[in-house]
Amino acid sequence: MHRSHNYKHLIQRWRCVAQSAGLKLTRFATSSEWPVYFLRTSRGPETRTIYISAGIHGDEPAGCEAMIAWAEKNLGLFKSQPFVLFPCLNPWGLINNSRLDDRARDLNREFGKRPGASPVRELKRLIRGEKFALSLTLHEDYDGQGVYVYEVQRDRPFWGEELLEVAHSLIAVESRRMIDGRRARGGLVRRTIDLKKFPLVPEAVYLHLHHSHRTFTIETPSEFALETRVAAQVAIMEERIRRSLDEVGK
Repeated sequence: MHRSHNYKHLIQRWRCVAQSAGLKLTRFATSSEWPVYFLRTSRGPETRTIYISAGIHGDEPAGCEAMIAWAEKNLGLFKSQPFVLFPCLNPWGLINNSRLDDRARDLNREFGKRPGASPVRELKRLIRGEKFALSLTLHEDYDGQGVYVYEVQRDRPFWGEELLEVAHSLIAVESRRMIDGRRARGGLVRRTIDLKKFPLVPEAVYLHLHHSHRTFTIETPSEFALETRVAAQVAIMEERIRRSLDEVGK
């Protein structure tokens, strides 16, 4: 097993992060007999709280690795900034290098269903009524030729172009003009939400509709070196969080 697919090791690292920050890593669901965890740094106003998740597709390990690498590097933020963090939403998939869970379900298409598969239904219950200044969902793409970002269209100024710029020195920006049937420009898919086009609602769309002021999905190319993918995701995460904090401070 490659270390990036070792769920127990990942959770051990998160326990160390939580302990160092004086926080508790909390089990909130069970999926395929594996415990699923979240970490909340503190409760804060909706103008400040940041939501981050990774590992909903188990064959996309760079998101899980990037998230723990970012956390280990930015412990100081946990003392002042409210975060809600989901280190890995599909443990069975991560362990088995599978996009799906053990019942062949794509958990990232379960957010529009009632009640939805575990741990999606428990996650929705956990964040019910909350609002987030920023939501980040971390993904990868086996067809990817570079890094790209989905940005839900809401407030100007948009951030997508600047966020991609910070990763450009690590991974080339995706050159495709169509990504999953959607128009892309310079590695950016910026879209409005039409539920008729989302019969199976993904996490980012659900967050946009019910919880999040700004919502982004980071995609890195799965065939690139893991260290490079992780570095690119961390760079974009840090820039997005910095921009969010700057916006709050204005």
